[in-house]
Amino acid sequence: MAAASLAAAPAAAPDRAFLTVEGLKKHFGGVKALDGVSFSLDEGEVHALVGENGAGKSTLIKILSGVFPYDAGQIVLAGEAYRPLSPHDAKDHGVQVVHQEFNLLEHLTIAENISIEQLPKNSFGLLDRKEMNRRARKALDAIGLTDVDVTAPVRSLGIAHRQLVEIARALQSKSRILILDEPTATLTERETKRLFDIVAGIKADGVTVVFVSHHLDEVFAICDRVTVFRNGKTIATDLISETTPEGVVQRMVGRKLAAEQEEHPDRHALGESALRLENLVTAANPGSTGVSLDLRYGEIVGISGLVGAGRTEILRGIFGIDPPQSGKIFRDGAEVRFKGPRDAIAAGIGFVTEDRKDEGLILGMPIAANISLANMGSVSRSGLLKLAEETRQAVASAARLTLKYGRTSDPASSLSGGNQQKVVLAKWLARNPKVLLLDEPTRGVDVGAKAEIYAILKDLAREGVALLVVSSEMPELMTLADRILVLAEHEIQGEVKRPDFSEENILKLAYGQTPGAGENDK
Repeated sequence: MAAASLAAAPAAAPDRAFLTVEGLKKHFGGVKALDGVSFSLDEGEVHALVGENGAGKSTLIKILSGVFPYDAGQIVLAGEAYRPLSPHDAKDHGVQVVHQEFNLLEHLTIAENISIEQLPKNSFGLLDRKEMNRRARKALDAIGLTDVDVTAPVRSLGIAHRQLVEIARALQSKSRILILDEPTATLTERETKRLFDIVAGIKADGVTVVFVSHHLDEVFAICDRVTVFRNGKTIATDLISETTPEGVVQRMVGRKLAAEQEEHPDRHALGESALRLENLVTAANPGSTGVSLDLRYGEIVGISGLVGAGRTEILRGIFGIDPPQSGKIFRDGAEVRFKGPRDAIAAGIGFVTEDRKDEGLILGMPIAANISLANMGSVSRSGLLKLAEETRQAVASAARLTLKYGRTSDPASSLSGGNQQKVVLAKWLARNPKVLLLDEPTRGVDVGAKAEIYAILKDLAREGVALLVVSSEMPELMTLADRILVLAEHEIQGEVKRPDFSEENILKLAYGQTPGAGENDK
């Protein structure tokens, strides 16, 4: 199918371009974050930015929103040169970002958060709460949040509602360009549909929306055009009607991924039992009969199930974060009782949590320090840090995991999502774990980084590590696992072995139904 290449024939008509970026460059030390980026936005369009983590999307967003200056190139907004000096300056020009990480103040009310940059005052110069609440009510009503009390504190809201409050706050400031950075990462399907309705409405009002997402089905559902980034460059801008998800993926990674993702490692002999659970009952559901499973060395076992089925709770129970109510845990055939994560780590177990920003990393600390967090004994002596050894280990880990970074002394926050996830993996691999628990190991990671992480996990299995993987993505589990255990209501409903892998078989078990022919009873 024909695709309109940005270099050859930009999809946007020149007289419609509302914002134009030409030859934009940005360096961080010796690393080229942007290397001649060019693209344009039309007024009143929804324009997707896609690319692997580290491709340059986040840097471009931060430049457009005034966080970073650019080194070379030019930006033209509504016919005038645009070089924002700060986020406040960008907002004055009508450019707003709704970040993946929320910027709401939890202890303040919803109304206070929405109006925090433009608090209304009465004739005495004091805060006019009635007017503030009226504005907030109007802003929330405009995006369909009619059932939310604007005087309630933000901390009382769920994640999805916080996301929508962020959008309401951005629209309150009369945005001309609204940048949504992974806006559906925390939303349910119903909430995502509501967001799409909001986007359609503000598009009709002439607002330009930049939609950054790893979910290509969403890109193709809501966007008019898509610009692909790779290695700090713009590869192409295509009309959605003139390309396909497969074509976009190929542009993103520069290679075909389908065969790579479907490939399963050559079968290797499995070892003895590495981790066994007998009727493990977690604190989240003390009334269940518990979970029993046996994980062998060199094996990847997936855990699937609907939200609330108890998948994460099993991993946290094994690792000692939330000690189980009852049941038994065996390591190498011997019963163990972990009072906390320290005991689990000492027993050769690592845990990649689902929340890398709050539980997996200390974002303000250097990359090297994050990698050594779980293995301080190897980089210290008599309580003193051996900085050279820490750096050496970090460089070696980075090379093993193909980490893209500037310096190991850079903060973890400077990395893209995919590279942050690799740092979390590196932290545990530095300890040479015998058992690795992984909860949503590729959440918020693009397709290219996913393929790299899959390869790392498969290599670990070949080396004899036992891996227990929780994932909400069935294709991910079917790519990685030797067999998949399906949970419902904190109990294993059944097991699907590799020859019988299908989303239908997994979902039937998740909903308490019996799979068709080929079911393997547990």
